Amino acid sequence: MDAMTDFLTGYVVAAGAGLAGDPGLKASRQSTGGALSVFETSIGTGPPLHVHDRDDECFYVLDGALSVRCGGEGFDAAAGSFVFLPRGLPHRFWAAGPAARLLLIAVPGGIEGYFREINAAAGDDERIRIGERHGIRVVPG
Repeated sequence: MDAMTDFLTGYVVAAGAGLAGDPGLKASRQSTGGALSVFETSIGTGPPLHVHDRDDECFYVLDGALSVRCGGEGFDAAAGSFVFLPRGLPHRFWAAGPAARLLLIAVPGGIEGYFREINAAAGDDERIRIGERHGIRVVPG
């Protein structure tokens, strides 16, 4: 074992609860030894077109529906659908109607640091710098 996994244990996060004081955070880099991060979240207009350099992003749609653009493809994802967005391909997603509830899964883990910083950002320039530090770039499109 390495230092990251020496103290891993199985765990359960109860409904409505989360890790590190964030009720949406279900699995983190720390809790999974770096394997993945999982959030329960709602999406409305979604993020702009962007690229992840370090992680693959996935969704399991719990309620509602998403519209997804990945590379040159467009997808519709209703409740019960799984979406895979590989690193290196520009993508964006938004609710196709009222806000959609989903599990967001990032592999490997660690994207929670990005979300924590981006939610506290003061403006677009700061958001761009934070994204670049985390290997997430907004792209024209």
